[in-house]
Parts: sequence; C-alpha cells; structure tokens
Amino acid sequence: MKHTPSLVNHALLVRWEPVYRSRLHYVVTWTTRGRKPVLKERHHQSLRSLIPPLCDERGIALIEVVLGPDHLHVVFGLRPSQSVASAVRELKGKTASALMSRHPELRVWLGGHLLWDERYVVETVSPARLERVRDRLKLRHRPLDGLAEAS
Repeated sequence: MKHTPSLVNHALLVRWEPVYRSRLHYVVTWTTRGRKPVLKERHHQSLRSLIPPLCDERGIALIEVVLGPDHLHVVFGLRPSQSVASAVRELKGKTASALMSRHPELRVWLGGHLLWDERYVVETVSPARLERVRDRLKLRHRPLDGLAEAS
C-alpha cells in the first residue's frame, strides 16, 4: 500500500463499493387497475417527469418509458446486486401516490381503487437487443394523429 496514492487509500478505507461492469436489462410492463384506459396526455406528462428522478435516486439506469392509455412499459438496467421486484415495487408505489395526489380524477375514474394492478410482466433483454426493443415499443405506441386525419 506504500505506492498507492493517499487519496485512494482514504477512499478505500472510508467507503468501498464494488465496481460493476455489467447491467441486467429489463422491460417491465404494468397496467392500470382493471386495465381501464384512464391515462390521458396530462398523466403521461406527469409520469415522464416522475419516473426519471425516481430511477436516479434508486440507482436504476432508465433507458425508456413508453406509455399507453391503460399501461406503461419501462426499460431499465440494474446492477446484479439489485432486485427487479424491489425496483418495480418502488416505481409503482411512488408513481401511484404522486399521480393520485396530482390528478384526483383518477381515483373517481377507477372507483376509488388503487391506480396500478398488483401484477406486472418482466422480460429480460440482452444489451444487443436493447435498441430493437426500444424501437418496437415506440412503434407500437406511436401517436394516432395520422389515423384520425384519414378517417
């Protein structure tokens, strides 16, 4: 340890964290209670402003959020020591309480029930497939403006 700079020695003695070279990537999908199509554009905007800071706080590498009227897809990466179940529980819980306080009409539209269904779907994604998954989700949930003009 004689040749190691004193700053590095101090950092190792005070706080040691492993260095991760890999992340596990997931696509997580969850729906509104009863799959009711209650999420409007104002709710989408709120979710887009809520999810990134939550992910930053919890060390979740957010890659993409894609929203529909009754569900959302979140693509993120986790360190091997992190639990996907814990990450989803945090995201669902925090977004539900924040959305219900910002938009009280959701409680009325859902009949006083909770916002999110308790179930969710998780799909693992290899780093090589991340771009294809993002493109697939964006394509599936693109705005329907062109269809409205044609009819």
